Formats: sequence, C-alpha cells, structure tokens
Amino acid sequence: MKRWLRTLLLVAGTLILLLAAWLWWNRPRPVDMAAYAPADALIYLEANSLPDIFSGLASTEAWRALAPVAGLTTAPTQFGWFSRLAAWTGVGPADVVVLARAQVAIVVLGFDAAEEPKQSLHIKPRAALVVETHTSQRRVQAAVDKLIGDYVRRTYGNVQAERKQSGDVSLAIWPNPRGGLPMVVAVSGSVAIIGNDEATVQACLAVRRGERPALTSDPQLAEMRERMRSDDALAFGYVPAAGARRLLAIAALAYAGRLADDQRAQSAAATLLPQLAARLLGAAAWSARVQDGAMTDIYFITVPNGVPPRLRDALTAVDQPTNSAAALLPADVSQLTRYNFREPDVAWRELQAALSSQLDITIAPLVTRFLDEALKPFGVADPREFLRAAGPELMTVRFDESGTGLLLVAEVRDREALRAQVKKQLGSVRVEHAGDAELWLSADEERGAACFVGNYLILGSTDDVRRCLNARASTHTLAASSGFTHAAANAATTDAAGIISFTDEREAMRAFITLLARQKALRTNSTPDDAAFKRALDERAYTISETRPVEGGFEKRTRSAFGQFGTLASQIAGGM
Repeated sequence: MKRWLRTLLLVAGTLILLLAAWLWWNRPRPVDMAAYAPADALIYLEANSLPDIFSGLASTEAWRALAPVAGLTTAPTQFGWFSRLAAWTGVGPADVVVLARAQVAIVVLGFDAAEEPKQSLHIKPRAALVVETHTSQRRVQAAVDKLIGDYVRRTYGNVQAERKQSGDVSLAIWPNPRGGLPMVVAVSGSVAIIGNDEATVQACLAVRRGERPALTSDPQLAEMRERMRSDDALAFGYVPAAGARRLLAIAALAYAGRLADDQRAQSAAATLLPQLAARLLGAAAWSARVQDGAMTDIYFITVPNGVPPRLRDALTAVDQPTNSAAALLPADVSQLTRYNFREPDVAWRELQAALSSQLDITIAPLVTRFLDEALKPFGVADPREFLRAAGPELMTVRFDESGTGLLLVAEVRDREALRAQVKKQLGSVRVEHAGDAELWLSADEERGAACFVGNYLILGSTDDVRRCLNARASTHTLAASSGFTHAAANAATTDAAGIISFTDEREAMRAFITLLARQKALRTNSTPDDAAFKRALDERAYTISETRPVEGGFEKRTRSAFGQFGTLASQIAGGM
C-alpha cells in the first residue's frame, strides 16, 4: 500500500477518534434538578428531557387524530434527529441547543392571596423555573434574552427591565404593567432561573452557591421517586408533607364558601381542614407517562400510619358498575364523579370516625356537622339516613366548571325510605308524571326538585332535573356520547376503583393544539378542518380518573389526551 494512502487513513482514523472523543466529552450529563431547589420548597416538579415530552405527546392517539385536521404535522421533526444531534454536539442555534439539552424544574416557595373583582380570593404561587442547559453561559444568555424578550414584548408590551447585581449574577426584572407579579430572570453559568418573585429566584441562586440547603436533603424525595418510577417518567412532581398541609390550608381559605352555604359550616371548614391536614396528610407525588396511546398521570399522597383497615375496607369498590345512570344525564355534563361502595352509609360513618379520631375531643364533633353540611348543596338533609336507603352507586354531577349546576344521582335501595328523605328535604311538593318518571317539585324553589326514574333518584334544581328528563326523552344523553363511552371503556375492570371521575377536557385539548399551531415548524400546507376538529374533540371529550386506597395512602390515576401538559398549555394560552 502506498505510503500516502496509509498516512491518509491514519489521519482520517485519528480525526474520527478525536471527533468521537469530543462528542463523548461534550455530551450533556444529567444532573439531579432537586439539587437546585431549596429544601423548604412547597412544590417541586422536574422534567429531564423536553424532546422526550414532545415526542411522547406526539405519539398519543389524541395527537394523531387532532393534528391533521388542525393543519399540523403528525410527525414533528424539530424534536427528532436534529434535536438529538444538537443535544449531543451542542451545534446549532442557541435556542435549539438549549431546548434540546435542557433539564427543567419548577419550584414553588409560597403563595400570595389577593382580593380581585368578581372573585372572593385569588391565589398566586411564588414560583421559579430552573433550567439546566448543559451549555455555556454565553449561549444561555443569548437564548434566554431571545425567548424571554419575545414573551415580555408579547405579554407586557414595551416594558424596560431593571438590572441589579446579586453577587456575581445579574438579575433582570420586568415590572408587570397590570400591577401583578413581575418577571425575574437570572443566568448563573449553565443555569437559567426565571421566576415571578425576586425572593424565590434569589433562594434558588443561594442553593446553587451552597448557601442554602437543597431539596436533595429530604429523604422522602428518593422514596417517592422510586415509588413513582420517576426514572422512566416524562415528568415527576413532589410535594413535601409541609407543602401538602400548606396547600390544604390555602384551599380551605379560598374555597370554604364553595364547600357549604352556611357561614358556621364555612367557619368550621376553615378551622378543621388545617388541623386535619396536620394530622392526616403526608408527602405527595406525581408522575406522567404515555401508556397505550394516552397520557397517564399518577398521583399518590401518603397518610401517616397508613389508611386505617376499617376505612380501607369501607372504601373498597364493589364490582364494576354498568354506567346505566349515564342514560339519565344530558350529553354536555362538565364533570361526573361516581362513588361505588358496597355500603355507602358504612363508608360515610368510617370516614367520620377516621377524621374525628385525629382531632382534639373539643372540636371532633365538628367533623360530623361539616360533612353533613357538605352534602346539603346536593339536596341531602340527613346523609346517614339517605345513604342507608341509597346505593351502592351514587354520582355527583356538575354542568359547568363553576359548580353552579349540581346534581346528585343515587341508586335506589329502599324506595320508601328514600321517598321519606326526599319529602323531608323538599317540604310541600307538587308531583308530575312523565312516562315512568315521577317528578317532585318543591313549593320553595330554593329547595329544588327530585325525580324517581327507573331504579334511580335525581336531586337538584328544578331546571337541572327537567334538563335530565328532556335529555332522556330525546336520547341525547351522556350514555350516547362517544366521548363518554370511549372514556368509560378505559375504566379498570380487574381492580375497580371506589371513586371514578369523568371530566370534560375539550377546552384543554383545544388550547393545547391552538398553542402549538402558533409554531410555524409544526404547520403543514393543509387547511384546518374545523368541523372534523370538533368531531375529533367530541370523540375524546372526557378524561377518566380512578381513586382508591392503597398501601400507605391514596392513589389517583388519570387517563387523558395530554394530561397536565394540556392543562399547563391552556393556562399559558390564556395568559397570552
């Protein structure tokens, strides 16, 4: 072989080895994002690969059905080979490299409560998005300046940033012209921190500098990661016990008025819930992954000392129900929650006992009053007697997200006892008959109406009960909805859950697709087909969530089109 050829091969081989070594050295090495979160964080969320999340969403059955009729590609490539090449080599536009390599975490350190028009209380989290870009500070700064600059101009208009120094890091702060929380951005090495509160951003910087303990010091974080199999999840979330208790206390403050109409019951709720949270709530976790073409979100919350065996037995579901009550409801139900316990009155009694046992004897009796008041908006005056005569299947129904339209549908076990309960609740009534339906209308309109139809009782306002009868007469019911039947078919058949919820997610899906449709790289040359898009939404209208007691606490599994990613997209779209 000629010497020049051997030399050429040697040089080429050396270059290939050097290139391979450079690629290996330059590859992003995953870090534990919890090392960037303060140990006292109330909520912590992490995602270790944005391309994997997008690829997972694009692999769902909902994306494959909705994208073509929305004029989007079903096989997006910007998070495909080019993204992976940019991630490995670091070669490409700064924003592409950053997004391809980024690990992200969301940290919530607190909440602000403010009165707003038409709202009793508005809760705003004080949060920060922490991004480990695995690239140089110069490229991070360029990408952040572009992405955040575009967002600020689109959202706030022509607002100038205030610059200030924090140690060796420069902070950029954009005030909110509407008087809300500002936007705060800091870049430290390969890490970008974007928040709506300067103190939260400073706290994350302090953790990075080693001046403040990190969340990795929490031993239960590792336990939750193992339980939720976070290593193969698209995203993972963790709420320490202190965070869970704080969240329930905030919920009690914000929503006590929705839990009961009576002011004394609202006061009892505000007193009871924080104390119950301190005694009963442990840490919580969340994970998301694609399974069988749908996004599956799993939530788990620990209960100190576990769920008492008596309560766990009482909350165990009977055999899978038939969904026959759906034939009594209109097709446009916003949310339906089905409770399917063998003895509903026993489950109610055990729940009261379990909660009361955790409280001081002076306030334990308030549990019974609070729980009883919580059922009054559904037309139940005496829960224990009502539940003894009803069941095992009961359903609560909401016609809109605000919860103004409420219905209770109960399977009839003891008809005469239920009739006595309804009479007690409605007072003086006028009875109407519509086929096999017996409609009771209270003389006091605020007490609502009741209807015995088949083997079920419907309780609610007069308008809502009539709405059910009209839907049944026209056969335009929930049972005839393809979206509901599609979701119901995915309910577990072997390990039946005692609580199953169906929630209309069409607006979340629409917002998710609309948000992505703004990205030119995803759009095709085809014109969106609005009619076909609506049909595709209707066929996938409902998420299904199953809640059951498990070892150590309670678990909830939700199967939906895009999961919490869709919810997040709808919130982002709403703010744009």
